[in-house]
Amino acid sequence: MMNMNMMNNTTTATTAMTTTACVDAEGLVSSALAPMLILDLTLGLPGNVFALWILGFKAPWKPANIYLLNLALADILLLIGLPFHIDSLVRGGWIFHDSFCRINLFMLSVNQSASIAFMTVLVVDRFFRIVRPHHSVCNLSIKCIVMISSGVWAAVVALRLPLLVTPLLRNSSGNFSTSRCYSIYAWAESGTGMKVHNSLYMLEFLLAFMLVLVCSARIFYHLRDKAQLRRHRRVKRSFKLLLTVVIMFAFCFLPSYITGLLASLLLDGSSCSSFVLVGKLFSVSLGLVYLNSALDPILCCLSSACFRDFFKGASNKTGLTNFRLSVKETRSPRRN
Repeated sequence: MMNMNMMNNTTTATTAMTTTACVDAEGLVSSALAPMLILDLTLGLPGNVFALWILGFKAPWKPANIYLLNLALADILLLIGLPFHIDSLVRGGWIFHDSFCRINLFMLSVNQSASIAFMTVLVVDRFFRIVRPHHSVCNLSIKCIVMISSGVWAAVVALRLPLLVTPLLRNSSGNFSTSRCYSIYAWAESGTGMKVHNSLYMLEFLLAFMLVLVCSARIFYHLRDKAQLRRHRRVKRSFKLLLTVVIMFAFCFLPSYITGLLASLLLDGSSCSSFVLVGKLFSVSLGLVYLNSALDPILCCLSSACFRDFFKGASNKTGLTNFRLSVKETRSPRRN
C-alpha cells in the first residue's frame, strides 16, 4: 500500500513538473495579459461599486434588482483578487504564500460561478414574467428571493471547496526560487477530488448555458406572433437583456471552459507544444472572464429603471438633454 501511494505521489509530481515546464515555456503570454487585466479592473471595479450602491440603497426591493445586486457583489469580489494576478504577471512570479494562492483562485472560481448563476436566474425570472406571467414564481416574496440568492451562494461555495485544500502553487521550470499561481493548474491536477471538482465545474456551466438558451428561445417563440407586445419598451429591453446574456456566456465564459477541458485532456504532458498553445489560449480566456465583470453593469441598465433614471437625471441636470424618466420608484419595505 505504501509503495502504491509513493507511485501515485511520484506520478502526480512528475505530471505537475511537466505541466509547469510546458506552460512556463511561453510564460502564459503575460506581456499581453497584464494590460488586459488592468483594463478589466479599471473598467469593472468602479462600475460594479456604483451598481452595488444604486441597487443596494436606491432601487426598490424587486426580484430582478436583488439578483443584480448579487451579481454586482460577485463581480466586485472577483475583481478584488485581480491586482494580485496582475502583480504576478508583471513581476514574473507569485510572491505570496501558497495558502493565499489557493484563496485567490477559490475567489476567482466562486465568483465566476456566482456570476453565471445569477445571470441564469435573471433570465429564468424574465422567462416566467413574459411567457408564464401568472405562474407562482412571478409572485415570490422578497424573503423567498433572498433565500434563493443565499442558496446560490452556499452551493457555489460548497462546490469550490476542493480548491482550498489542493496545493496549486508551482515552481517555475529551471528556477525553483520563482513560483507561479495559475488557474490552469487546477485543470491539470490529477487527484480524484480535483477531477470531480472540474467535472462539476464544467457541468454547472453547461446546464446554465443550456437553460439560458432554452429560455431565450422560448421567449422569442412566444412573442413571434405578438407584434404589439414586441413593440412594448419593457419587452424590447428584455430582448436586449437576453441577447446580452447569451453573448456574455458565449464570448466571456465559454472559451475558459473549453481551454480548461483541453488542458485536462493534455494532462500527461505528452505534447508540450499543444499544452503551451492551450496555456496561451487559457490565459486570454481568463481576461475575457474578468471582462464580463466590467460588462455586467450593462445588464443593470437593461433591467433596472432606477439605474437608468440615475444617469438620465444626471444628464438632464447638465441642460444638454431632456430624457424622460421612468415612473418614480422609491425603496419600499421588504415584503415577507
